[in-house]
Amino acid sequence: MTKDNKKTHVDSITVARSDTEDNVEAAQPEASRSPLGKKKALIAWMILCFSTGPVASMAARYVPAVLQSSANILGHRPGSKLSCAKRGKIECVVPFGKGEVDYNSYVLYLQSIGRATEGLLTIFVSGVADFTHFRKTLMIVTIVIFGTFALPFASFSDKTYKNLVAGSVLWVFMTTIQGVYGTLESSYIPLFMREAGWIRTRTRIVENGVIEISDEEKSTKELLNRGTLVSVLGLLSGNVGSIIGLLIGVIITYSDGTGITDGYKHFLLAVTISGCLTIAFGVLGYLLLPSVKGTKPPTRNLAYLAIKRWFQLFKSIPKYPEAFKLCVGWILWNTGYSNFNSVISLLFREVSGLGTGDGLYTVYTFMAVTTASLGSLAWMFIFPRVNFKIKHWAYTFLCINIFCVFWGTLGISNNVKIGYKYVPEFWIEQTLISATSSALRSCNRVMYASMLPRGREAHFFGLELTLDLATGWVNPLVQSVIQDHTHNLRYPMLPNLFLLVIAAGFYLWFDLDKGIKDSLTAFDDAAAPLEETIEAREEKR
Repeated sequence: MTKDNKKTHVDSITVARSDTEDNVEAAQPEASRSPLGKKKALIAWMILCFSTGPVASMAARYVPAVLQSSANILGHRPGSKLSCAKRGKIECVVPFGKGEVDYNSYVLYLQSIGRATEGLLTIFVSGVADFTHFRKTLMIVTIVIFGTFALPFASFSDKTYKNLVAGSVLWVFMTTIQGVYGTLESSYIPLFMREAGWIRTRTRIVENGVIEISDEEKSTKELLNRGTLVSVLGLLSGNVGSIIGLLIGVIITYSDGTGITDGYKHFLLAVTISGCLTIAFGVLGYLLLPSVKGTKPPTRNLAYLAIKRWFQLFKSIPKYPEAFKLCVGWILWNTGYSNFNSVISLLFREVSGLGTGDGLYTVYTFMAVTTASLGSLAWMFIFPRVNFKIKHWAYTFLCINIFCVFWGTLGISNNVKIGYKYVPEFWIEQTLISATSSALRSCNRVMYASMLPRGREAHFFGLELTLDLATGWVNPLVQSVIQDHTHNLRYPMLPNLFLLVIAAGFYLWFDLDKGIKDSLTAFDDAAAPLEETIEAREEKR
């Protein structure tokens, strides 16, 4: 078969499902399937997703709250030695570097630093994770390190500048490591999807040896259904872990009368307990999860290998343009949403009262994760049962996110009585944005996974975090500067709103169906042609 003929056959591919292959697949005993084809593997992966939840929830909610309270206590009003207010419009500065910054800017600056180091580390890890057994080993190492960083917080109960700095450093380390295990966890989604028949059950060889693909819509729907199930189960497992961690915080806070008015010490204890849970369940999941064997690294110089693979990845943009379009849209949305989430949590504590509203904050954060879990779970059940395209779901969820951020910007004006100026507004915002953002994240992971070439799963999922270097740390930095000058947490919502609107344009631009077809093209020209790969599988059967 000539090279031109191969190209013709690949270009003529549409997505299909062979009934004969279905029967063969169904007839296969459990033991004969590859490791990730077994239910045990999916359960083990869910345990690993669960294990990161407790500390992830602490890193996103309790640790920033601790740093905010500590900075408020140790800070002073600008131009005076007076203590900072605890509620309402708070103007408070705290030492940072060689100068002083707004106490909320202090938290946002740390977030910017953490996001930058997160992307740098992810460049290396995702560049080598697809080789041999690195994926599983790297994932458990990062999860254990992630949990370990949470252990010392219970010893930071004294409100001193030394403890503030120590907690700040640990938070930056926690943020840095999150991107690595997140990339590795997500890279398993396309692997599970392929075990359900990404290519094997969507193609067949006819008598003349030419690949024939049919019933494109049905097969694509089944592929996305499988991806939706795996993606939501992973997010749900992580959210359940988060709920457990936050529930511990609620119980500790309300079991002691002082916690209702000042939950500072109880936040610290909850962080440490969550670290223990993350390490314990991380080890358990590692013992149960089978290894995924990739190709042998072409060199022992892993740093050189990572850099080389990133150059190859960017050169592949013409081959997989739709995947890159979605990746950019996903990055912009994630940056805008996650940074808005940081700001809205800090603002809630200002409106409800630092210290006096700590008990209420534990319930607020607990309900946020619970709502997020219910949102993604509801979407998982609804998606296969309604004739509504996955891209349309993404549009809907994104529009709701944009509305919630826009609502906050209305409060910039002192003449407007709404815009997260009253506690009830936060509960409505939480219900809307938590449910839809969790479902949108599932949508993103499914659509993106369906467009990835074989053997580059961790690499492409690492791309999402690596490109976040351009926006992930810049936006918190911009927010910090804005907050430092305005002392109004609603102003930093403006760049988040801008990013979400730009992201909507990329979601409209990319073509999912074309991206799925592009994924059948070999990433490397030296890789085995698609025809040979499928024929080899048919011969084995």
